[in-house]
Amino acid sequence: MEHAEKTKRCPMWVKLLLGVSLALNLAVVGLVAGMVLRGGPLGGKGPVAMGYATPYVIALPRDLRRGVFNGIRRDKTLPDRKARRADYQAMVAALRATPLDTAAVEGLLRKQADAVTRVQARGQTAWLETVAGMSDTERAAYADRIEEVLRRGGHRKKGSPSKN
Repeated sequence: MEHAEKTKRCPMWVKLLLGVSLALNLAVVGLVAGMVLRGGPLGGKGPVAMGYATPYVIALPRDLRRGVFNGIRRDKTLPDRKARRADYQAMVAALRATPLDTAAVEGLLRKQADAVTRVQARGQTAWLETVAGMSDTERAAYADRIEEVLRRGGHRKKGSPSKN
């Protein structure tokens, strides 16, 4: 009769630590989502509370907006969710290190900033391709919707043309 291998059980403190970590992650996600729903970090309305690209994206009809986002997602040179998560985990580890290695933290921040810049550039390219494919009439109507978004402060109302 073969000897059955004993499986090691995860210590209770590890389970508790993982539970606390998950709770904190969910709290941060909730705070960020709430901030976005309230109009950004300034919590106000109007173009000041929106990012530069926000009115352009909100004003696009839904199918074109999806096309822009799909163009970004299809770019395999950009970091995917797994790579971004690994960068966050590397930052957490760097912040827990004693003593703090500021060069490592700064390097991670630069890496993340570079990724944001690359995503933004790809998004701008996808958006420009979308706008360039519009007829003169469609583009004029789109410009009108951008002005409407700017007047409303980025909040959509029911029946808005951008929900197409």
